[in-house]
Amino acid sequence: MQLFTCENRTTLKERLYQDDCQTVMHLSLQKGQEIPEHHGGDAEVTVVPVRGSIIFTASGQSEHLVPGKLVHLNAKELHSVRAEEDSDVILVKSACGDIVRGC
Repeated sequence: MQLFTCENRTTLKERLYQDDCQTVMHLSLQKGQEIPEHHGGDAEVTVVPVRGSIIFTASGQSEHLVPGKLVHLNAKELHSVRAEEDSDVILVKSACGDIVRGC
């Protein structure tokens, strides 16, 4: 078992873990802060809010995400993010192997 702690709420991105197939990032967004449209390259991306509230837009659809809701993106799927309030988000990029789906 490995334990990781999100410690920096003033830096936009903090890498928590990385191996050959997966990267786990902590994003800290201030109210009103936006990340313009981009994609995660060849990786599938899962976005998990852990504090606050964000508007997540992908494929022309916007979703209000709060802790308890998450979104999963296919590789190269364009998306953008806007913080409705100060927010922390965990971002998981998976670039190889089978992905476990569902709860």
